[in-house]
Amino acid sequence: MGRESGVALVTGASRGIGPIIARDLARAGYRLVLTGRSRNKIETLAEELNAMAIPADLTDARQLEAMAAAAERAYGRIDVLVNNAGGDPQREFDSMTWDQNQAIIALNALAPIHLVHALLPGMLARGRGHIVNISSIAGRVSFPYTEAYAAAKDGLIGFTRVLRNDYRARGVSASVVILGAIRDAGQGDRTAKEVGLKLPSAGTSPAGAVGRAVLTAILKDKAETVVLPGPGRLLKAVMDLFPGLGPAMNRAAGANDTMRTVIEFRKERLNG
Repeated sequence: MGRESGVALVTGASRGIGPIIARDLARAGYRLVLTGRSRNKIETLAEELNAMAIPADLTDARQLEAMAAAAERAYGRIDVLVNNAGGDPQREFDSMTWDQNQAIIALNALAPIHLVHALLPGMLARGRGHIVNISSIAGRVSFPYTEAYAAAKDGLIGFTRVLRNDYRARGVSASVVILGAIRDAGQGDRTAKEVGLKLPSAGTSPAGAVGRAVLTAILKDKAETVVLPGPGRLLKAVMDLFPGLGPAMNRAAGANDTMRTVIEFRKERLNG
């Protein structure tokens, strides 16, 4: 993708790792379209990066399709789509309503798949394009209290693999960036600050590693990148072979106790 010609659309650009990804793409020479729910935040970032901001709730099909059409009209094409928007309330599965669980699936799986469906025809017509889906290791490590989120993010990995296989020969490739625990930005960092905890350096990755992973996935056309300290891909492969390893790692690292603290904190806040 040429430095003077790449146009990238980044979702979830209003907070967390979204702005980090956007800044790395801007430094690499991409023109940007930024979307997110917070109009003020994405417009501020867009001004900083000389980008276009299109606020939208991606769980609303009409807003998503209108945003995708406006993004294509703005520059005449979208060369790169980074599906970064996502999140999880980190509450007990049985304590949430079914509508709340459906909303998690809608944001983390259906919205990115829908956006790919909206932009893929234009990419195929031009014979070029790259889709990067941001996923999570949560399902592979059985991270506590993330049932619907883990299902959605694991599903996004499968979707990316099939999409890459079906369309790469036609000029449109796909990559998935699978995140472990991220410090300094993102959902884990927000949760830690909310509860008054500090994420350790050990076992976590800096937020800047995500932006670098996205850029590398595009430029080197990498199928899957695992953002974990040490040999991330090897660790993921081992956990796929030994499903009981993830829960054991959570217990040893104190993740179960930490998430229980988060759950109890949120219960008290809701009941208070």
